[in-house]
Amino acid sequence: MRQNRVVKWLENAKKRQQEHAKRAATAAERRAEILATVEGSTLSQESRPFTRGDVVWGTAFPSMRAAYEALITDAHSLGYDAVLGVGFTSPATDGISTQPSVQFVAYGTGVTWNDSPQ
Repeated sequence: MRQNRVVKWLENAKKRQQEHAKRAATAAERRAEILATVEGSTLSQESRPFTRGDVVWGTAFPSMRAAYEALITDAHSLGYDAVLGVGFTSPATDGISTQPSVQFVAYGTGVTWNDSPQ
């Protein structure tokens, strides 16, 4: 009886692991699609005609790359085609933590291309 429960538990654990891997693969594919769709540039102007949107702020992350990717993902969710004038800042820590940590936040101006297909 106990052996049957162990076998069933192992089968369920394997199914959960497969479902998690499938969700992770889908999320990774979606992230790659977004990063390939939205452009980021440190230039504040572009030779291509665009409509200026609002300043877009990403989320704080421990690496500049992760902060940049968060900015691009946020810009995509807001409907922008690109982010111009991308910059980084490092917010002040709360002073409570005993471990020094640096966090980066990316920001820029969200724009939509005037010639982009609707």
